[in-house]
Amino acid sequence: MKALITGVTGYLGSRLAARLAGNCEVYGLVRQPLKTTYLPQEVLGGLTLLSYDGSGESLLAALEISQPDIVFHLAAHYTGAHDLAAVSALTVSNLYLGNCLLEAMQLSGKCRKIVYATSYYAHISGKAYHPLNLYAATKKAFSDIVEFYTDAGYVEAASVMLSDTYGSDDQRPKVLNLIRQAILEKRSMDLTSGRQIFDLLYVDDVVDGLIQAAKALENPPAAHQFFQLNSENPLSLRETVELMLKVNHLKFEANWGGRPEPERQIYKPAKVYPPPPGWAQRVSLEKGLKRFWTEPGL
Repeated sequence: MKALITGVTGYLGSRLAARLAGNCEVYGLVRQPLKTTYLPQEVLGGLTLLSYDGSGESLLAALEISQPDIVFHLAAHYTGAHDLAAVSALTVSNLYLGNCLLEAMQLSGKCRKIVYATSYYAHISGKAYHPLNLYAATKKAFSDIVEFYTDAGYVEAASVMLSDTYGSDDQRPKVLNLIRQAILEKRSMDLTSGRQIFDLLYVDDVVDGLIQAAKALENPPAAHQFFQLNSENPLSLRETVELMLKVNHLKFEANWGGRPEPERQIYKPAKVYPPPPGWAQRVSLEKGLKRFWTEPGL
């Protein structure tokens, strides 16, 4: 099997590439200059990198070269802001790139199957669509674009709604990583009340879910399938931090309430879609938080 991954230089994409490399031919779509933060030599050795220069033509060329059986579309830009600069970055990364990819798939005829990631941030108050921020809105907008391509018979797609991800060697500026750094530096940190839901999944479970979603496209019951990966019992941010401190015997001076509450926040988990067939959470939060702390360099 051949797989093409967008976002392969990111945390999740690189982990997916490493997992797939032992069983199939893996291609990664990359921009220059190449970012290798999450691509050590052992991962790069199992990849064929194809250049994306921002044009649809380069995507078409990548498909012609790789001729993948499946595309994993994980490239995205995240920001909680919605100023003019953010609008441009979110639109280019979360809509334009994906739309060009779908059109290139249709034009090339080399691949009809795509697995792409969406965000549970699109459902901050339950099953109904209610986006947390503009990022979440662009992810939902891309899903609507996919609907056209599946309805027209051009592609078969599996949408995978993700909760927050974490794991070893995660260098993204996420709150758990920032807290970890504060603990290592033995300093306090201002946080919100911590009442918001912090639905965490260990990266290995997320990779498993993406692979299971791809398998669901082998004999799809519908051209556009929708799945969700979430933890069995999501906790609040404060409960999650307290659990991390407990299982790792750590001390941390958290100033809960030291930062103002955001205007929009998630205070209850939303179960919107079923998991991919055959998927279940295997890394419990307690086990994952131990690995997160004790295996930072993997």
